[in-house]
Amino acid sequence: MAHYVAGSGGSERGSVAITVALCLTVLLGFAALVVDVGLNWATRTSAQTAADSAALAGASALITGGGAAAVLAVVDYLDENGDGLADPSDLAWVDNLVESDGDIACWTLPDPPPTAPGTGCPDGSNALQVITPPINVDYAFAPVLGKASNSIKARAAAAAGPLAPNNCILCLLTPTGESRLAALGPGGITASNGGIVVNSNNPAALVTVSGDITADQVRVVGGVELGIDGIVSPPPETGGPPAVDPLEDLPTADQLIPAPPLRFNTAQTYDADTTLQPGVYTSVTVIGNATVTLEPGVYVFRTRTGLTIRDTATVVGDGVTIYLGCSSYPVLCSGSGARFRLEDDGRYLATPPTSGAYAGLSIFADRGNTRSMRLRSTQNLNLAGALYGASMPVQLEDAGDLRVDSLLAVGSLVTTLLSPGAVQVSYDPFTDLIGIGRPVLIR
Repeated sequence: MAHYVAGSGGSERGSVAITVALCLTVLLGFAALVVDVGLNWATRTSAQTAADSAALAGASALITGGGAAAVLAVVDYLDENGDGLADPSDLAWVDNLVESDGDIACWTLPDPPPTAPGTGCPDGSNALQVITPPINVDYAFAPVLGKASNSIKARAAAAAGPLAPNNCILCLLTPTGESRLAALGPGGITASNGGIVVNSNNPAALVTVSGDITADQVRVVGGVELGIDGIVSPPPETGGPPAVDPLEDLPTADQLIPAPPLRFNTAQTYDADTTLQPGVYTSVTVIGNATVTLEPGVYVFRTRTGLTIRDTATVVGDGVTIYLGCSSYPVLCSGSGARFRLEDDGRYLATPPTSGAYAGLSIFADRGNTRSMRLRSTQNLNLAGALYGASMPVQLEDAGDLRVDSLLAVGSLVTTLLSPGAVQVSYDPFTDLIGIGRPVLIR
């Protein structure tokens, strides 16, 4: 006989309701976890991307325009791209000493970044840190658990110029082969206000015999062979990634607007004082006691002799860039092309442009030009601008020094056993050179 217990169905219905209510609470908790944590993550990622890009923009402006330009670059970038940020165009957040509102601070490497807000961006700095204004995130489900919103900020730091990580003012860019930086003679190799990077992965990428090599930092992807007398200071660091080509974005001469016009389709030799106009030349040789004056502009040389200065001849000019191409110009080089050579007591005294695409650039060898630049003059070669040739070997073969006031970025650099000549590269953070030491993230 079946027994019926009154009220048992209602009791079960009540327990189910309680169970459902408890499950709903758990489900809402999971919903908060999935939806709101995802929203939090997406917002943080967006803020970090904005911070990284703003820091890179600010670091680039810091080198070319100083501290005020860097702050403006950061603010402009965040204002245009920082969706959800508290109004970044309101400059109060930059210097109100309240880090929770965001901050921009600059400093000079190799010092560490400032730890307190409000340090500003003094001119001469080469690194910049951005803390973004906060983004307020309103949660959809988390209020059930007592968390209605969150304030998200992001931090990023970038540096530019030769002291930034992996940058250099003396850059040896050929990735293989021995003696890519070699002080074989008594003349030393010095980089001031910047570092040296040798990209070759060869076990003997850097070699010294009797000449010293000195810089703020010396880094070699491959190995080092030290002679009895040669000293490398500080001790070289080996391994690590190669330096990027600091000027790889520069346009070639034919890409300039307007492009240099054709001047001569035959080799030219000058033994008397002459004035030349910018343009494309087959080759120019200056001999005797002649002085050749170069009018401002770009001079393209296409064949083996390139620009050669012999005897006691001199080349002068202001606002001049020498471009060493190949016979196929304007097609890019794929081997040996035009050279730049000093012999005997020959002197090159021209200064680089101060504006335009080649501002601060003295000599530009086509990136595929492997022709050696041999300095065989007793006179010093003083370049007020950069010497750049990504595949070009440079050799000092006589008593004259090579002095470069900004950047020396070539395939390799050798001071030979019989040459007492020295190499001095000095970086000025306010150089006219466009693109030197591209900005890199450091935090």
